[in-house]
Amino acid sequence: MEVLIRTVTVGFSQVFQPANLLLLFTGVLWGMIFGAIPGLTATMGVALAIPFTFSMKPISGLVLLTGIYIGGVSGGFISATLLNMPGTPSSITTCFDAHPMSKQGKSGLALGLGLFSSFFGGIVGVIFMISLASLIARAALKFGPFEYFSLAVMAFVAVSSMLGGNIVKNLIGIALGLLLSCIGPDPITSIPRLTFRFSELHGGIALLPLLVGLFCIPEIIVDIESEVERIVPKESRGMKLSDVLQAAKILFKQIGNALRSFVVGFIIGVFPGIGGATANIISYGLARSSSKHPEKFGTGIPDGIIASEVSNNASIGGAMVPLLALGIPGDAVTAILLGGFIIHGINPGPLMFKYNPDLVFGVYAAQFWGNVVMLLLGISLMKFYIYSLSFPKQYLLPLITVCAAVGAFGLNNRIFDIWVMLIFGIVGYVLKKLDFPVLPIIIAFVLGPIAESNLRQGLTASIGSFWPIFTRPLSLTLLILAAFLFVLGRILVKKGESARC
Repeated sequence: MEVLIRTVTVGFSQVFQPANLLLLFTGVLWGMIFGAIPGLTATMGVALAIPFTFSMKPISGLVLLTGIYIGGVSGGFISATLLNMPGTPSSITTCFDAHPMSKQGKSGLALGLGLFSSFFGGIVGVIFMISLASLIARAALKFGPFEYFSLAVMAFVAVSSMLGGNIVKNLIGIALGLLLSCIGPDPITSIPRLTFRFSELHGGIALLPLLVGLFCIPEIIVDIESEVERIVPKESRGMKLSDVLQAAKILFKQIGNALRSFVVGFIIGVFPGIGGATANIISYGLARSSSKHPEKFGTGIPDGIIASEVSNNASIGGAMVPLLALGIPGDAVTAILLGGFIIHGINPGPLMFKYNPDLVFGVYAAQFWGNVVMLLLGISLMKFYIYSLSFPKQYLLPLITVCAAVGAFGLNNRIFDIWVMLIFGIVGYVLKKLDFPVLPIIIAFVLGPIAESNLRQGLTASIGSFWPIFTRPLSLTLLILAAFLFVLGRILVKKGESARC
């Protein structure tokens, strides 16, 4: 209760400053546009926006990035409905019923269901996030070096087992990310490592060029390769919105489906490295298996849209819990948000709740009002989103590429970072063609220094003994939880793959 009161008094007062409120509206609008374009995900939207936050106050920058995160995940239902193309990976199963409903002449209803379901999952997720993050952060204050190392191991296990696909590729991705994190100064002695006589690498590889290269550039290349003239066709401009509000009544009638999907999405979001894509696949499978009419799924039934969109937005609140409480990113977007925190000199985790409580409450409030803004903009500007995305790709993609280059350059004002972005863009494109996931690389790159420095500090304190990793209760508990997540992850992945069939 105390946290909720302080969120209302302190956090809301920060968000409702005119400049921050404008940034929140801008961020949600930006995110929904990125989410609605197939390939231009919330991850790309947040990555490209980070350079614009350099000169802002920390709370202002985080308000903008939070709005983009919410809008980006929510906006994926637009192209999923109209084009049968998920705007984000979190909207994969939205296509199964939203597009058939749209083809039946019910585009407004399908978009309304996606919009109100996204709002329900997001707003309830914020309430649970506020309740859990502070409790976990207080417990994390008892962590020592070995506990943080075990926590990083748990994150690596969760990513490799729950991400889906080939687990060997996931583990190779983690190994590659750990190798990249070793480039630069040793965290204990500051001696340069793996720099290959490049003075620019003495400080290590910057996070932002790496993120933009691995996530943004490959998607741009794929869109260039496609034969379509416009990513979103002109025909979508004539959509009617007269029956959008009717979707709220349908959602209310299916509150049981919505609550079940929320629980699945939020819990999966808490597990590091999984995200909304897995959540919406599993939620869709559960909705179909629990339905009295499973044969109607895939033909335009509201149940499937609600299950998909509630779960993927619930995963936002879930993914923010480990980020804020432990400094562990819950998915690809929160990995980039972690970079946004670090750029502003803030290290998410239990100490942030102690030394920067006002910032925490500001993030809480931004999450809450971001969902409200998303609903309002979704209702009033749906046609604008579609119009904005229907420009020829030869104009749209160069603009995005320039923004990516400016973002990479703006971090340290170095041309070298643009080359880093381009090199990792090519690497990311090759990995995409090989169906090789890049999320494990990012998670390992971010958490690698944390794992290494804490392990070495612990070994120094224990005079070189590894036994405290297994004898300290919290550390052992985290390792046991890691083993449990590995088994659970393989089970959930198999269920998700069966739901796709």
